Amino acid sequence: MRFAEEILLLLLKEDTGYVVPVPEWKMSCALAGAVLMDLAMENRIDSDLETLTVIDATPTGDNQLDPTLAEIAADDETHAPQYWVERIAQRADAITESALEGLVEMGILDFDSGGFWSLSAKVERSGRYPTVDGRAGEEIKGRIMRTLLDDEIPDPREVAIIGLVNNCGGFQALMEPEAFELAKERIELFSGMDLIGRTIAAAVRSSYRPPESMRSIRRRQLPVVGLSAMLFSKIFRSGNLPEFMAEQSKVHGPVFELRAPGRKMVVLAGASANRWVGRKGRHFLRTRDYLEDFQTQWGTARSIASMDGAEHYRMRKAVRAGNARAVVEDRLAEVFALGRRSFREWGVGKAVPDGGEMTCQRLIGEQIARLSASIDPSGGGAVLDDLLRYEYRALLVHVLGILPKFTLRTRKMKRALAGILDLYAQIHASHTPAQRAGKRRDLVDDLMELHQGDPQFLPETDLGFAFIAPLIAGHYLGSAMAFAIYEMLVNPHLKDAIAAEADALFANGDPVAADLDLDAIDATHRFAMETLRLHPVIPMQMRTAMNAFEIDGMEIPAGASVTVAFSAPHFMDKHFKEPLKFDIERFAPPREEHRQPGAYAPFGMGTHMCGGSRWTELQMAANLLLIVRHLELEMVPANYKLKLNPLPKISLNKRFGFRVTGYRHPIDP
Repeated sequence: MRFAEEILLLLLKEDTGYVVPVPEWKMSCALAGAVLMDLAMENRIDSDLETLTVIDATPTGDNQLDPTLAEIAADDETHAPQYWVERIAQRADAITESALEGLVEMGILDFDSGGFWSLSAKVERSGRYPTVDGRAGEEIKGRIMRTLLDDEIPDPREVAIIGLVNNCGGFQALMEPEAFELAKERIELFSGMDLIGRTIAAAVRSSYRPPESMRSIRRRQLPVVGLSAMLFSKIFRSGNLPEFMAEQSKVHGPVFELRAPGRKMVVLAGASANRWVGRKGRHFLRTRDYLEDFQTQWGTARSIASMDGAEHYRMRKAVRAGNARAVVEDRLAEVFALGRRSFREWGVGKAVPDGGEMTCQRLIGEQIARLSASIDPSGGGAVLDDLLRYEYRALLVHVLGILPKFTLRTRKMKRALAGILDLYAQIHASHTPAQRAGKRRDLVDDLMELHQGDPQFLPETDLGFAFIAPLIAGHYLGSAMAFAIYEMLVNPHLKDAIAAEADALFANGDPVAADLDLDAIDATHRFAMETLRLHPVIPMQMRTAMNAFEIDGMEIPAGASVTVAFSAPHFMDKHFKEPLKFDIERFAPPREEHRQPGAYAPFGMGTHMCGGSRWTELQMAANLLLIVRHLELEMVPANYKLKLNPLPKISLNKRFGFRVTGYRHPIDP
């Protein structure tokens, strides 16, 4: 392992999923020192307190080390180690990302889609790393703490690590105050033994703030987009909010302020802004504020959507298995059976009732109810419909502030809420140990276990909403399915490509999960990806700046309302060729436009990125394959032109529908 990797492992906090908070410049210097330390160990550089020179410029083949080696070798002048610490510290983000990715590849860390990191289950159980290059070793935290607290004699590598971590303030942040006081003398002793460690200490002391090259020389004024710009924008009036954000970003850059009567918000819209949110958003952006009243309406104080920091990470870990792709894989036969049941209800020759979007939301909602909560809300999906109506109304009242509060107290809304409370009770009552014996564990089982183990962290008052949160998420996947059906109907050649894959997979009966590899569902998978790119149902996230921060040369004050328009890059031609064109070839080699960092973000950015993204991808693909295997569809009305409803999410308007005109293959065997 490289020194940067071991430093990050030592500073990783299992309860937060990230390294302990230390001053950014100090941490950057420590990572720079780690790179220099590795180059010295590889016999590429030599140094003393006054000079650092290259003795062998041959690349190491390691992308953590070689950029620094090349930069030092290319410099005609000789500089002190402190000079290079300050220079390399400017690449700290790249060093961190490379080190963390390497630890995942070695099987030492697991990565959560929200940007959280944790020791792999094997390392956590054994306290030892897997064998890498023929070597295995004890987990570093145990080694270092035993050295500091039990008077063990460290080897030279451990001395170097202790010096690097001490000089960035890591031990004070990592250890309890009593333990740090006990170890302080030994920490200082070992920190003085290593040359690079002493150099880093000098760099940190002399640079109490980052050098000018790491800071904006002059902060710029935040560009303002006013009401007139919105009203005169054809794109805004069309309801395509992420495309409007992309339009404004092209004019004003990735950060600007949106002002409307009585409201203003800072918008982050661009690939660079997405990358910033992914790397640093956890330290500056808070989720809770805009969801508080919404959650209270459902009788809950906290949910995974409103949690931040350590408690959010703990909740994500608790529900990780219940939201995993493996759930769909293990119960794929149920997905197909429920899909066919929906097809029978649609019938042949008449338009689906209540429009295309509502039909797709029922299709997906019934599947998620079975997979997540092991219930069957059949009978026309009335409970799911009530849940959808109440959710939308609550969003419009409490999150978007468009409707007055009394609109949630109408007779219809009260009746819907009563049905939702009955659903809470139904799910709770169906998850006793006796009733769940011998059945595949679901998300509700995980939530019940968390509640019983720590009723303060997840009390009964918060349990019911946690039960139905996946069903609410299913509404958004249902809307995405409606967009997918629309695109299949206007792109029949792509429907034919999906049908060819479906016919091959279903030729000898229903496929199992192992059959749905990326080669077998190549066109289907890329079709789903393009649907999510061009039609992002949830196009942005609302946040509060809990700490002031600087981005793109502009300072955002604490308390500011922030909108992360993470899907705006989907509509930027610098990332996606002809972005308004539905084109699944953009995801295939050699184009692979989605691989540009920060450009493709259908599931959000940062710590609240959708934890069920891989579940969503598989469920969407399975339903697309099932639909084209069995059904011939046509648009209703035949001349329908795409129209968007932008709030409370982006969806097709109610005029969109479809009908089954016949069966390609029988639904019943």
